[in-house]
Amino acid sequence: MANSENHGKGTCNELQIQDNGDVCSLYSDKTKFAVRDELSSRPYRLAAIVLGVLSAVFLLLVIGLSVHINRVSDKHDILSLNSSINCSQLVQLQSDHRSLTESKNALQNQHDEDVKMIKSLQTNLSRETRLKNELILQNQKLEEDVRKMQSQISNLAEGNCGKCLPNWVQMGSTCFYFDVSSTIPSKGWKESRDECKKKGADLVIIDSKEKQEFIIKNLKELKQSFSYYNGFWIGLKDDHTEGIWKWLNDATLTQGYWMDGEPNDERGIEDCAAVYSTNNPMKAWNDAPCSHPLKWICEKEINKTF
Repeated sequence: MANSENHGKGTCNELQIQDNGDVCSLYSDKTKFAVRDELSSRPYRLAAIVLGVLSAVFLLLVIGLSVHINRVSDKHDILSLNSSINCSQLVQLQSDHRSLTESKNALQNQHDEDVKMIKSLQTNLSRETRLKNELILQNQKLEEDVRKMQSQISNLAEGNCGKCLPNWVQMGSTCFYFDVSSTIPSKGWKESRDECKKKGADLVIIDSKEKQEFIIKNLKELKQSFSYYNGFWIGLKDDHTEGIWKWLNDATLTQGYWMDGEPNDERGIEDCAAVYSTNNPMKAWNDAPCSHPLKWICEKEINKTF
């Protein structure tokens, strides 16, 4: 360092000698200005550094905002695409709704037409049913009229004109009434006997083979089919002593015309006898509960006043 200073001083001395002392003076002034400039430029450098830092931060903020804006823009594009898809789906749903509404209206109209058709068919069916019932009643009336005419013809042929009332059938000196009317409900044994008594008669007593055959023949002519509910009460029962069947005139049954396996007194309540329209007249009786609803056959002697 001493050498340098000496060297500088020597140089200055040399310059001072060469230039009459002005050079060293100039060098000394420049050094003073340089030191002053360095001291005065420090605040500017600090401001420059701060501005540089702020610029960097601002740049980072700008970059961050740009990235965020890009992301928001992407999301907006996605939302716009979804919105477009939703709008398209909404339009499709509205179209489908209109189509379904039209289909519903068409089906409702068809349903209304079907209901009208059903009501019309029901009305026609009711009319046809009413006509059918009327025809059945007319047919029954015609059959009854035929039976009356046959009875009258039979009475005329046997010379007993007027001895049996209309709707009664004669055999020998006895008139028989077969309850075959569809308008009169079936009744139990006692109620059926009461109906006969109202006519001045009683339930039939079948005490001969000829009488049994006559009754079955008339049931066939009256088109009575065989069924458990289509029998006719007769004046025979065993309600006093089980197994001992007696007629209304208190006579004990000696010859019966029971179906196979009858009487069996099923459940211990079958104490009254009924006759049925069977193919074999000799097997036509059945025991049944006295309260069982059936038709009935009445008989009355001709010589008794009706």
